[in-house]
Formats: sequence, structure tokens, C-alpha cells
Amino acid sequence: MSGQVRWFMSLIILVVLTVACSNEEQAQTGEMPEMIKVELMVPDKVSLHKPVSLKVKLMQGGKPLIHADHVQFQIWNKLDEPPAVSPEQGMMTAEKLEEQGALKASEADEGIYEVEYTFEESGTYVIQAHVTHGAMHSMPRATVEAK
Repeated sequence: MSGQVRWFMSLIILVVLTVACSNEEQAQTGEMPEMIKVELMVPDKVSLHKPVSLKVKLMQGGKPLIHADHVQFQIWNKLDEPPAVSPEQGMMTAEKLEEQGALKASEADEGIYEVEYTFEESGTYVIQAHVTHGAMHSMPRATVEAK
């Protein structure tokens, strides 16, 4: 077998084993983790050159979600949407998002994560939060008018 085939087969075996083990753990407890509820808390309009707080509220099982694995904000002018990730690039990781300019949010309160951002140019901006906790990932979007 070629090196690529061996590598691919090894990857498939690893995935199958990981899924089987996680399914076995869930079967033992009889529980599935509850979905994360994500509420993006951003203003509709902002002033230029003034810092604004962009927040996201995370809940799981009716309680604030503390210590989420990753919470990041991506911000771009609506006219300059970033290109979609191609299959060749693989899954977008938190590290790759930060390399592309995503802002890492800090936990401001129980279940509340935030970043401060200053809009320098007028326009309509898209704010997308990336929330990862365990195997769950949520990416809500909102738009903001900067004047």
C-alpha cells in the first residue's frame, strides 16, 4: 500500500475508535449533553472611533455556561466577506481563526463573554461569534451599522 493509503486508513480507524468510545460513554450515562444556547448581544448602530463592547451570552441546561473552550468574534465589512473554507484547508480551528484576525473573547461574567472593538470606517459590518464547547460549535451572526 502507498503511504497515502496507509495514512488515510489509520485516520479512518482512529475516527471509528473515537466515535465508538464516545458512544459507549453516552450509553453508560444515558445522557446527551444539552445544546448550547447562544445569544449575540451587539448594538444595531455604533459610532466611529469609539470602543464598543460586543458580547455573547452562553447557556446550557438553563444555566450560564462558564469556561467555554473557545469564544471568538470575527468582524468584517459586509462588502468584504471572507472566503469560505475549502475542503482542502480542512476544518477551521480557533488558532486559524485568530491567524485570520478573529478576536478572542474573555469571560466577563458567568456565561457572558466579550471583546471591545473600535470601528474605524463607516459601513455595515457583520459580527460572527464562534463558540466551541466540547463537540458543539455555534456561529451566530448579526449586523452593525457604523457611522
